[in-house]
Amino acid sequence: KTVYFTRSNYVDGKYKKDTLGINRLKLFKAKVGSNNEWTDIKPLPFNNDNYSCGHPTLSEDQKTLYFVSDMPGSIGKTDIFKVSVNSDGTYGKPQNLGPVINTVGKEMFPYIDGNDELYFSTDGRADGLGMLDIYMSKLLPEGPSEPIHLGDNINSDKDDFAFIISKDKREGYFSSNRSKGKGDDDIY
Repeated sequence: KTVYFTRSNYVDGKYKKDTLGINRLKLFKAKVGSNNEWTDIKPLPFNNDNYSCGHPTLSEDQKTLYFVSDMPGSIGKTDIFKVSVNSDGTYGKPQNLGPVINTVGKEMFPYIDGNDELYFSTDGRADGLGMLDIYMSKLLPEGPSEPIHLGDNINSDKDDFAFIISKDKREGYFSSNRSKGKGDDDIY
């Protein structure tokens, strides 16, 4: 009955820009009503007009929200962060996942499956095939494991991103702008 989503910094009919004239992304939370309408839409407290927050995904127990940002403390262009979702509806302090996951490049499109696996895309790793590639890291009590490249069955020399997978069937979807697609970004 709760949804987290990304939206441009457009609130109450006002389109906001930062000091450089850029409209940043923000994270929002909404309740899903009985008719599946989204109500009580609220921005998350760590949003800021001077950096972006986006691409939310929840841990299976719904106690940790993962997202992408270029907030202060980022290692690269965009990093993956996590924040505690408290039972009283408040949030902890966002924490950068650190250099095991984040690079000087762009980390984007995190997804947590029910097996404590973090899937994400990055253009900052030496073993990538080009542009954004999809990786997987196990979320262990001591921290995330070294990311594993999903190989050339999934990745291409173009952008490969937005990977989701069923924890039970081990089947899923991803997006790519690889050659011979039907459009710019296609779902595979």
